[in-house]
Amino acid sequence: MSAVAEHSQTAPDMAAVISLGVLATCLQGKYKIEGTPGYFEPLSLYTVVIAAPGERKSSVMRDMTTFLYEYEQEYNKAHSMEIRENHLQRESLERQISGLQKKLERKESREMELELQQLQEQLEETPELKPVRFFADDCSSEALTSLMASNNGVFSVISTEGGIFDIMAGRYSNKSNIDVWLKGHCGDAIYVDRMTREAECIMHPALSAILSIQPSVLDEIMSNTTMTGRGLIARFLYASPPSRIGSRVFRTQPIPPEVTAAYRSLIFRLMALPIDGDAHTVRLSEKAFDLMADYFQEHEKFLVGEGQAISDWASKYIGAVLRIAGLLHCADMEDDKAEVTASTMSKAIQIGKYFLAHSTYAYSMMGTDLTIQKAKFVLAKLKKKNVSAIKRSELFQMCRGKFFKKTEEIFPTLELLEGHGYIRLEEPERQSVGRPADVKIIVNPAA
Repeated sequence: MSAVAEHSQTAPDMAAVISLGVLATCLQGKYKIEGTPGYFEPLSLYTVVIAAPGERKSSVMRDMTTFLYEYEQEYNKAHSMEIRENHLQRESLERQISGLQKKLERKESREMELELQQLQEQLEETPELKPVRFFADDCSSEALTSLMASNNGVFSVISTEGGIFDIMAGRYSNKSNIDVWLKGHCGDAIYVDRMTREAECIMHPALSAILSIQPSVLDEIMSNTTMTGRGLIARFLYASPPSRIGSRVFRTQPIPPEVTAAYRSLIFRLMALPIDGDAHTVRLSEKAFDLMADYFQEHEKFLVGEGQAISDWASKYIGAVLRIAGLLHCADMEDDKAEVTASTMSKAIQIGKYFLAHSTYAYSMMGTDLTIQKAKFVLAKLKKKNVSAIKRSELFQMCRGKFFKKTEEIFPTLELLEGHGYIRLEEPERQSVGRPADVKIIVNPAA
């Protein structure tokens, strides 16, 4: 990571976060990690690097993922003859079947019917081979499901733009479909019935994402209630590496050839591991388990404290730490039966703390802190109403439901908006008799 960071003049964590996505791409569907008896986490990851234009995201992504694409090309080249022979065999069977069907249209023959049945069975037993696709850039949920189905249920999306979120949100199809993203992350079976072609079933899906986006994309993501409400955003691990703009140098050191060779060898070795139905299980050593158990209790306290602001993300955090531990372990292991060591678990926890800090920051950038969400919600209602003044009770009726069940629940949000100059709360004059007058809200026209 340091060699890539030096060469690209970027923060080391940019390459490090992408490398975790690369490991997930190599190992998902092949291994899973057991946290406690009967509780498993797949090794898929959704990682997002957030960086402004000019931060060389594309350059780092290219350095870290280039050998994935090279492996795909070499794999297809090595199997090109097998694919061609398969195509010729299927074409021959299809011609024979078509010829017999035409003959049977002219004349019935029990002998030809049996021959036709045998040929059709032979064709069914000769599935079509195609060049493999292990990853893609931006693709629709339907296309992604088909790509996963054709690759043993395993796939990765690698993109340096935010377009994939537009596709998830249904911007180009007027229909949001994120089921494949939800199920691909947790490994739940995917069943898809097609009107125009055969139904697809993926029993053990494994989907990873290696993405880099600009900060402006975050607000667009959070404006989609489907992605936030169904928990898709909470499945991503966010990283916002510090900028080095202003301190970069022109004369940089190239990545040492031995580092490049070692990295290529690692990726090729891990990608070549077979997918054998259900993933192999990686287990924790006793000391690793104790470390995880202690950290779990620490995180439980966080969940009822600061973690409430990002409760949806924080509730999936321990699972993410286990996944990272599994990836680190599998990248280094020489024996399938070896257990995750305390040292590896300690590293996974430290990496997890990095993502906890950065994802908390990302959520604050996205305005997903609950207090900020409420404030934005109320402000949007006021702008839609387009009034200069409104009674507090009227505003509550407008906002009632999603965030506010009782009138008093809206008071802290109004005070926050007043503190930031969006509104002014005008207390009524005290009345000696009758019902107390309502608080009047004066809207700042410049807000």
